Amino acid sequence: MRLFVWPTTRGHLFRNQRANEEVIDTAEYTRRDRTERLVRRTPPATVQRKSHDQTTREDRNMTGIANHPGKKLKTLALTSAIALGLAAASGSLHAEEQPGAGVTVQPAVASWTSAVPVSWVFVELLEELGYNVQNPISLSNPVAYLAISEGDAHYWPNGWFPLHEPQLPDNFHDAGTIFDPLCPACGIQGYLVDAASVERYGITNITDFQQDEVRAAFDATGDGKADLFGCPPGWGCHEGINAMFEKFELDEYMNHVDAGYAANFAEALSRIQAGDSALYYTWGPSAWLLALTPGEDVMWINAPGIVEDEAERAEGVPGAVTDPIEMGFVAADIQVVANNDFLADNPAAAELFRQVSLPIEWISEVDAAMGEQDLSDPMVRPLVQEWIAANRDTVDGWLEAARAAAQ
Repeated sequence: MRLFVWPTTRGHLFRNQRANEEVIDTAEYTRRDRTERLVRRTPPATVQRKSHDQTTREDRNMTGIANHPGKKLKTLALTSAIALGLAAASGSLHAEEQPGAGVTVQPAVASWTSAVPVSWVFVELLEELGYNVQNPISLSNPVAYLAISEGDAHYWPNGWFPLHEPQLPDNFHDAGTIFDPLCPACGIQGYLVDAASVERYGITNITDFQQDEVRAAFDATGDGKADLFGCPPGWGCHEGINAMFEKFELDEYMNHVDAGYAANFAEALSRIQAGDSALYYTWGPSAWLLALTPGEDVMWINAPGIVEDEAERAEGVPGAVTDPIEMGFVAADIQVVANNDFLADNPAAAELFRQVSLPIEWISEVDAAMGEQDLSDPMVRPLVQEWIAANRDTVDGWLEAARAAAQ
């Protein structure tokens, strides 16, 4: 079975420039203030409530203490001991709050736009744990996995498995770890039909377009064939769609409209908004899933027999006509991949990689904003900070688990 690689040239291109200006971490100041308040509130163990007589006696003895060298030294020693104790307590609190303090981390990031918000989430949270996180370096998939295995990059939060499995270097699992999905079945590709037509014609898979009535409803050009608004030449999905046409001998019944993707999607959107039938290819996470929402406006349909391994069928896909569904492309889980030596030395980071879970809807929203507002990837970081602030309770739970793992 051949796996089709995700196209990297889609609409809004990923930008490799990085922010040169220093980013002020307000969370750092908040943590410092909280630590200082804790220290100030903690009463020294030697301080007790005094009676009036004790106070009077101590007042009478102050002059003697001031004039007695030995007592001066004892007083200084006691003061120093208290100061050292407070400093140790402060240092202990700081170490617990920031187990990554003093550790420099080099992330890698994928070259497609929807990888950017995922990348910034981990940068932000690792910095809250005290790590000195460098700007993520943009790498192609095979190069990223090689960099992870050799320790040149410490982690990459953009693994798409099982799609990326063939791109791993030999013996990768000896040097790297692939964590459980942070977004299960979120890396999806497939074919969608407007919900009204699914209900009207009982469409469940691509072979239903061999029926005369269905074919006529989806004929956008008047040539007697249904039209599938697909991918332009040069994209991996273009090859995948053509392979499907060959497998099911669809050329007699259907056209693969392979113009530019934005133009194709606009045509499908226009037809659906006008109440006409439309069949098109798309992927997620992406802005396209927001323009026409699976389960509401459109439904994923089956392309049976393309994916031969039953374990690679997608389950729990929102808006699918069946569950599981054979989408014609292997559905991918988005997963963090990290270097084993880094993980062994940094249990807090390892636990964070286990904890984080991100919704595909939010990733798609940010991807849409990148295209609509022409955002460079440093400009995406404030959107990530807003999401973290809006989900503070959940995020704090992840961070608490990470800190606990380091103790």
